[in-house]
Amino acid sequence: MQFCPECDALLVLDTKKSKAGKPVFKCRDCDYTSSDEELGKDYVITEEIPHTEKERVEVIESERDFALTPEIREELTEQFRESLEGFEY
Repeated sequence: MQFCPECDALLVLDTKKSKAGKPVFKCRDCDYTSSDEELGKDYVITEEIPHTEKERVEVIESERDFALTPEIREELTEQFRESLEGFEY
């Protein structure tokens, strides 16, 4: 993070004045601008996209949630075999 040399406020990227490869930083308090490339060397722009509750996806990281007991595996195998009995090739 870089701070304004005049008022010690945070310098932010001025997207309107910045050009490709040449960032321009601006102080929001006193309108100081700087096009020093050293300021932009470690500057990363991130944008967070808000999601509604419906758009969120639950991530399950535990493999134990997917583990089948031998009884459940046998039942699923039996159901699969029964479903294939009526299937004609």
